[in-house]
Amino acid sequence: MSARPVRDLAHAVLVAVHEGRRLDRELDAALASALPRDRGLLAELTRGTLQWQARYDHLIKRFSRRSGSPDPAVAAVLRLGLHQLCGLDGIPPHAAVNETAELCRRRAGAGAVGYVNGLLQNVRREVLGEEPQSGRAAREALLLPWFDDLKPGSAAWQAAWHSHPRWLVERWRTRHGADTTDALCAWNNEAVPVTLHVRRPADVDATLTQLALEGLVATKHPRVARAVVAGAGCDRAALVTLLAAHPELIVQDATVQEATMWLVTEAVAAAGPDSVLADLCAAPGGKTALLSGWWPGALLAADSARERALLLVDTLKRIEAGPVGVVLADGRRPALRPGSLDAVLLDGPCSGTGVLRHHPEGRWRLREAHVGRSAARLVELATAAADLLKPGGCLLYATCSLEPEEDQDAVAALLAARPDLEPWPDAGDCWQRLWLPHEARGDGFFAARLRRR
Repeated sequence: MSARPVRDLAHAVLVAVHEGRRLDRELDAALASALPRDRGLLAELTRGTLQWQARYDHLIKRFSRRSGSPDPAVAAVLRLGLHQLCGLDGIPPHAAVNETAELCRRRAGAGAVGYVNGLLQNVRREVLGEEPQSGRAAREALLLPWFDDLKPGSAAWQAAWHSHPRWLVERWRTRHGADTTDALCAWNNEAVPVTLHVRRPADVDATLTQLALEGLVATKHPRVARAVVAGAGCDRAALVTLLAAHPELIVQDATVQEATMWLVTEAVAAAGPDSVLADLCAAPGGKTALLSGWWPGALLAADSARERALLLVDTLKRIEAGPVGVVLADGRRPALRPGSLDAVLLDGPCSGTGVLRHHPEGRWRLREAHVGRSAARLVELATAAADLLKPGGCLLYATCSLEPEEDQDAVAALLAARPDLEPWPDAGDCWQRLWLPHEARGDGFFAARLRRR
């Protein structure tokens, strides 16, 4: 397969995502139609262009000789071209410009070729210079002065330079300050390593030794006991093969592992073989899989969408979990008897602002109004979860959001409405925690421990 079809495939995915379709589904279909040697480039062109979209849009605005924004097909061509020029090593600048011009002819029409070629040539000449620069740091040093018109350090500058929605940057600045927001946004653009959880009762050191014999280098996580981080070379295809051969492994960020264990450790210690725990928003099954190697009693896993419930079933089959009851039910109206459970884990659907580095398209789809709607739904879910608890049962509340409406405010609203609930502090008198991604060096996460009186 030539390089041109790879760019065509990437462009088609970008346009489809702009029209509202899911990145993972569109990219998987595109990868299936590409030759193996081209799949890495295709994934990088697609995900990288989305990740740095706001940075490239600022360059388009600086160098465009047309008023207004280009139409979506032309904008996708320009962003792809700029990503090859400004975001990747290994593609000569002249080739990036020429290939993008031809892509424009095929995908957006001959009438836009001159505009696209001229803009990219100007960026190549005025920003990057004639000699190609290798390495992200070298390229960013050349790009940085072209953002000075936005007043370095301002919300507008942070939003464009770090490629985040302006409203989200302003929200984080209000709560955390400019410096923390800068570090948080920068972290969201770092590469995401493959992090795995080694399920009990498998031995972590023995698992690492076996992986090394199979050619995969992995290391222990410095902070989370049963987390291991895969080295370079564990791409999507290798990961699928790895998981098929190792039911003791699940893909799970170290922060999520740490937060889940903080939530459930004392509940596990108090549980007996007759204890029942339900994971109310369980798909695709990572936390249920972790708990299946730890919880001593019965496990139930529920999700409201049939497609997601099937993913959950597949996960449980792959890890060879013991008997886990899978329930297709809306967590706001769970098909479970009130007062019947010893513990409920509620990792509810939220804005996902703590995991934006995993979802480069998510930052552009999210709207501020989504946060309030999500918070209201989370309070409904938590209220329904509380009804399921026995006296003394624990509600383990979690989100992958950094927004107070979905985290501390939702928990406060639940406690105010439910006098039968109380905080359940750990030995250090802590009952709710927020992991900021750049500080935790992983995903952002919020967790709270509550107990029914």
